[in-house]
Amino acid sequence: MSVLALLRIVPSWCYWILALVALCLGCEIHGASRVQAKWDVQVKQQAEAAEAALELRRQQNRAIGAEQALKSAQIQKGYDDEMAKVRADLRNSKRLRLGAAWCDGGTPGPAQAGGTGGSDATGTAGRLLPPELDSAVRALIGQAEEAAATARAAQAFIRENGMAPP
Repeated sequence: MSVLALLRIVPSWCYWILALVALCLGCEIHGASRVQAKWDVQVKQQAEAAEAALELRRQQNRAIGAEQALKSAQIQKGYDDEMAKVRADLRNSKRLRLGAAWCDGGTPGPAQAGGTGGSDATGTAGRLLPPELDSAVRALIGQAEEAAATARAAQAFIRENGMAPP
């Protein structure tokens, strides 16, 4: 009873104001939850769109990578084929010979009378390079051809990827 007496002390218009404030707060809280729900949906849609764009870019990167790997493999195969031919040619070639100018100290001299001993004929054993010098010259030729083949492969890569100047 004392609580009821205490409630009667407060005028009734205060209760109406209190009810109106409670109603306004309830509407505000309900509206805020709708705004928050819309915000959450928008954030989720943006995240999904960003993930879809990222996945599309990943697929494009994989396609570009596969295309570049194919081009690189083609260029490497061309290089390998060229070097295999050069190495086979060096292996199958005869021993290297020097001309008469090299054997005579680099100065041309009078013709030697004594058969083919003083000429550049193929049968002269004295004009052949020694085996160790022959292998060193062949190794040097192989290195030069390898450098040239590498440069040609690099040029092909540059042309294939559109990096060549116009």
